[in-house]
Amino acid sequence: MLDNIVSYLVAPHKFVNFNTLLPDEVPINYVRVKFLFCGICGGDYSRYLGYRKEYPLSLGHEFVAQVLEHNCSSAMGIEIGDFVVSDFNYRCLECRYCQKGKSHLCQKNDIELFTNRAFSLYADIHYSYLVKIDSSINSIYRATAIEPLSCIIHAMNNYDLSQINTVLIYGTGNIGMLCAFYLHSCQKKTVYVYDVIHQKCELVGHILGCDIAKFDIEYDLIVEATNTAAGLLECIMRCEYNQKICSFSHLYGQKTEMIYTNLVKKEINIYFPLRNGSKNNLSQAAQFIKNNWTTCEDELLQIYETDDLNIAFEAKGNCIKPKQIIRFKAKQENF
Repeated sequence: MLDNIVSYLVAPHKFVNFNTLLPDEVPINYVRVKFLFCGICGGDYSRYLGYRKEYPLSLGHEFVAQVLEHNCSSAMGIEIGDFVVSDFNYRCLECRYCQKGKSHLCQKNDIELFTNRAFSLYADIHYSYLVKIDSSINSIYRATAIEPLSCIIHAMNNYDLSQINTVLIYGTGNIGMLCAFYLHSCQKKTVYVYDVIHQKCELVGHILGCDIAKFDIEYDLIVEATNTAAGLLECIMRCEYNQKICSFSHLYGQKTEMIYTNLVKKEINIYFPLRNGSKNNLSQAAQFIKNNWTTCEDELLQIYETDDLNIAFEAKGNCIKPKQIIRFKAKQENF
């Protein structure tokens, strides 16, 4: 048996480490991975704050891991030593949504073919979740941006980007920063950024070459990424009538009445993207990171040791650097 430690969220603001065991033999069609780095997602953070009261929870999906063992045929393309990422979204490939090419909406998405998520040392994960990435990505911790960036690619595929020249990013956390990176650095759009934490906004603008937001002009698109009802409402109140908004906010347990009222009053066209669409978006995101992310963008990352898990989550709300990453230690006693 392989000794494992999984950090479970057992209550709001409280992670506890549990000792678990993985069997000696990896199950058929599963891959045993060692987690190297994992980013903190806005969905993880909302659970940490208590907006979704489902405990205990194993969290963490913005990860990069290395394959230790597998029980897969050679045709599946998995090899020991490979670096992999995942979206942890089950896709049955049989329901009507999967058949329509919308597998991120799979009706069986609640199926979990993995032993635990990534705030841990190891896991056994079904091969179908995993995407192998190019090991030549410099500084492998950058691969933690692949999964959230794939969600952004999915969202932007809803728009004709050839008709969009100016974009306002409202909120410069993990998703907002990566939206700015994708739209400015990869798609060459004129991007403005705004955040209530002005130092964070200025840092993102400086590193990515984006302008600080102006509210006396009309934007072709507004991306709202505050992850709060208050932030979304403020964004709606500031924007023009008949504006297009792409909102990444998960408003679980938050008051939303005023949001809907003002959407109607201003005839706002709003889109709430879910997950990352096609699994191919993971591969596209990996290519964008490899080709466009540099040591300059590394200044936007805050890396914590795994024994600082609670500290990292507490710091997320006010951290100047928009993306927080957990680094996993090799020795279990230091987890």
